[in-house]
Amino acid sequence: MNMKKIQIFLMLLIGLIGANVADGQDLQFVETSDIQQAMLEYKNRYQGDTDLPGYRIQYLFTTDRREMENEQKKFLEQYKSIPNEWVHDQPYYRLYAGSFVDRSAAMQLLIQIRENFPSALLVNSRVTVEQVLECRQNLR
Repeated sequence: MNMKKIQIFLMLLIGLIGANVADGQDLQFVETSDIQQAMLEYKNRYQGDTDLPGYRIQYLFTTDRREMENEQKKFLEQYKSIPNEWVHDQPYYRLYAGSFVDRSAAMQLLIQIRENFPSALLVNSRVTVEQVLECRQNLR
């Protein structure tokens, strides 16, 4: 009879522990005012941001403006449909082509461009949704 009491006691104990564990699943997260303020600042900072992390093809990097203009003209003659632009980050001029969010699509274009511009390389860049859509449409 003593063994039966021990078994009943253990079953009750296991039942109570199981009930407490089940009650512990009701979790509440409380944000401190610091967290709320940080989230509000993050939202305000990036609310109108339309830039995405993406890729562009840099096909020239130089300090010579004439060289940049000649290379851009050469590029436009060979790749009329590919959107491109130049950026002046003093004292450097950079020529970029395409705007992508998909790395594999950018690599496909890079292979084509390297046929005529062997120093072209894929670079990480912030791109706008409009640039990506224009590039997709022109490459079809």
